[in-house]
Amino acid sequence: MKKIVLKSAFLIPTFIFAIFLIMTIIGCTSCLFGFDHDYYSCAYCNIFKGITIISIIAYLTILYLDIKLVYKKNSFNKPK
Repeated sequence: MKKIVLKSAFLIPTFIFAIFLIMTIIGCTSCLFGFDHDYYSCAYCNIFKGITIISIIAYLTILYLDIKLVYKKNSFNKPK
């Protein structure tokens, strides 16, 4: 169970940093191409929502698989 906690403590900040980095790159690129304020109030927010949802789904999938693996190991170690 400690492995799951350590992995969560590492993955959550990693996902947050990745989202921040991706959004910074997209923001800088769109500024260089000269997009107007409508882009930032509409498309940029939708991109952020999509990336965030994908990150949350990836994190929950990793967490689910780890918990499933822990319970599978514990069921094999029970004495009969």
